[in-house]
Amino acid sequence: MLDVIVIGMGAHGSAGLFHLAKKGFNVLGLEQFDQIHNNGSYHGLSRIIRMGLYEGDTYLPLAKRSFELWRDLEKEYNEQILYMTGIINIGKKNSDIYKNTLNSAIKHNLDYTDMNNEEIMSRFPGFELSKDLNGVFMKEGGFLDPEKSVKAHTQLAIKNKATINYNEKVLSWEDKISHIEVLSNKATYKTKKLVIAGGAWNIDLFGIPNLPLSVIRQVVGWFPSNNKSLFDKNNFPVWILDDGKNHGYGFPEYGNEGLKIGIFNHLNEKVHPDKNNKNITPEDIKLLSDFTKNFKNTKKGENYGVCMFTNTPDDNFILDKHPSSENCIIVSCCSGHGFKYSSAIGEIISDLCNEGKTEYNIDLFNISRFN
Repeated sequence: MLDVIVIGMGAHGSAGLFHLAKKGFNVLGLEQFDQIHNNGSYHGLSRIIRMGLYEGDTYLPLAKRSFELWRDLEKEYNEQILYMTGIINIGKKNSDIYKNTLNSAIKHNLDYTDMNNEEIMSRFPGFELSKDLNGVFMKEGGFLDPEKSVKAHTQLAIKNKATINYNEKVLSWEDKISHIEVLSNKATYKTKKLVIAGGAWNIDLFGIPNLPLSVIRQVVGWFPSNNKSLFDKNNFPVWILDDGKNHGYGFPEYGNEGLKIGIFNHLNEKVHPDKNNKNITPEDIKLLSDFTKNFKNTKKGENYGVCMFTNTPDDNFILDKHPSSENCIIVSCCSGHGFKYSSAIGEIISDLCNEGKTEYNIDLFNISRFN
C-alpha cells in the first residue's frame, strides 16, 4: 500500500510530491497529461511572484516562505527559476490594487516606493500612463519560469524515490476507512492518504456537491516593441495595472518576443476544462490590444496563449481536509494568484499528510466557508 497518492502534477501537486518524497513517503503522482503540457493553468513562460500583497495578511507568511523555497529549489536543481525584476502595482488612488498594496507595505515595513504617473514613466519609460494613476514599486518581486518550476519539482521528487505516472487519468476515488482506493484508466491503487491537486479538474475530482468553483478561459498575448530595451527584464518590472476599465498584469520580455499582457479573467468566459477553446478570437485580440494604450511603442501582437483560471467566489484558496474524508487533502490554490505560493503550498501539503496540521494559518482556506 502507498503512503500518499497525489493527483495532478501541476504547480501545487508537483511541489507537494517533492516535499513528501523528501520526507521519505512512499508516494505516487498521477498526471492525466505529459510532464509539461498546455492543457492546464501553469504554462506560458512566466508567473508573477511578489511580496507586495493586496489580498490580505494571511498570504504574507506564505509569500516569505515561498521566496525561500524557490531559492532553495534553484540551488538543488542547479538552474535559475526565479527572476527578480521588481514589481509595480498601479491604479487610481481609491483602487484596491493601489490602496491595499500601499497599506500592506506600510503595515509590514516592506521596502517600497510610492510613485505618481510621471515618476513611474521616468523610471520605467515603457509605461504610458494617465495622470490619475499611481503605483507602489517593490524590489522584492519578479517572475518565475513555471514550466521549469514543475520540471524541477517532479524530477527532484523522482530523485527522492517518488514515482510519477503520466498520461494516466483518475476516474474516481473512495475512502474505504482502512485506506483510500483510487481508480484510474489504467489501474486501481490503495493508499493511506490522498492529495487532490487537479487544477481546473478539481470540480470533478473533489466530488463535493454544489462547490462554487468556476473555470474561466484565460488568454495572454506578447506585444513586440520598436524599442526592445523598453521591456528588457533588466530595465522593466513585472506589473499589475488597474486603469479603471480593465485589471491587467504582465511581464517584461522573456521567452517570446515582446511585452506579455493578460487581463484578469479575460472575457469572463466559463468553460469546462475538457472543452476549453484554444483558438484565438478577434475579441481576445481586441481586449489585449486595447490595453497596450498603457505602454509605449508596442506593435501588433504576434503570439497568444490560452490557459484557465479556477476561481472561488472570494478569490481565496481551498487548502483543507476533504469534508467526507479525513485522509484526503484538497488543494485549489487558484483564482489567478496561486502559482507564486506553490513552493510553500507543497510544504504545507506534506505537513498535513505527515502531522495533520501546519504551522501556517490556513483558516482562510477552509472548505467550510462554502457550507
